[in-house]
Amino acid sequence: MELISIIIPVYNRYEFLGETLDSIIAQTYKNWECIVVDDGSTDYMAEMMECYENSDTRIHYYKRPASMPKGANACRNYGYLQSKGDYVNWFDSDDLMNQSFLEEKLKSFEANTDMVISRHELVDNDGRFIRKEKRTHSSERLLKDYVCLDVSWYLPDPMYRRSFLEQKELFDEKLLRGQDRDFHIRRLLEKPNIVFVGKYLTRYRQSYSSISNDLSVEVVRSNYEAVNRQMAKVLSQDSSNEIKYFYLKDQLKKYQYLWKVKGMSRKNFLLFRRLAFPGFHFFRWLIKYALAVVSFNLFGKGYVFLKGD
Repeated sequence: MELISIIIPVYNRYEFLGETLDSIIAQTYKNWECIVVDDGSTDYMAEMMECYENSDTRIHYYKRPASMPKGANACRNYGYLQSKGDYVNWFDSDDLMNQSFLEEKLKSFEANTDMVISRHELVDNDGRFIRKEKRTHSSERLLKDYVCLDVSWYLPDPMYRRSFLEQKELFDEKLLRGQDRDFHIRRLLEKPNIVFVGKYLTRYRQSYSSISNDLSVEVVRSNYEAVNRQMAKVLSQDSSNEIKYFYLKDQLKKYQYLWKVKGMSRKNFLLFRRLAFPGFHFFRWLIKYALAVVSFNLFGKGYVFLKGD
């Protein structure tokens, strides 16, 4: 039987991780290893993981090495280095697998398949249903549609053939926000062979108090720089006006957090040059941004000019 590696970064989530691990132990497919990488938890994580390791030899607990930067991405990369599976599925420490999660994905791989993507439903912290994510499907222009959010999937949804991931730059350890989206776009740039499974195999816990909602200047700036790097690669494959317009809006809306950052006005000027396209929408955003710059510099606020589509 082929081995599947499940890799989970964790930080102070012991109250949820136990339920996540129980959902993995209950899988109908049994040949898996689960690698949990601790990012420096200060709760009872180590004690709980000792119990799980002792009760199931397929579960392995590591602590992020001090030589690696703090953050979930470093933990994901380190977990991958420790893994031995023929297939790899990253997972979050508070999400839940349906019992057939591994089996359904594995049987969907064909000889030339690089990744299999299933669907998820969103639940709250108590596990109550919120909604189903219906944007997880194939598309004739998958890169464009994923970038523009017409198609979407979350970190637990894809399972990768290990040979597809080898010798690749995986998660960006400097990125503080939007880590999984950045990772997925870079994978799409490699034009993988993808199979979509139309089944909802994950319950994704939507936590409004999580680190993903941190919008400090440092976090937003790291995302702004990462998207600029990503954008150059995307535009080399698809320079359509739809993608240019999406990136223009997405980056300019971050100005409300970054307007005090030295050199930001020049960077956004270069952004306009790179993303210029003829038409009403581009010039409307040029005017909106100019008004926002004046308003922020005079009054310290002006997000109203950056709202809308």
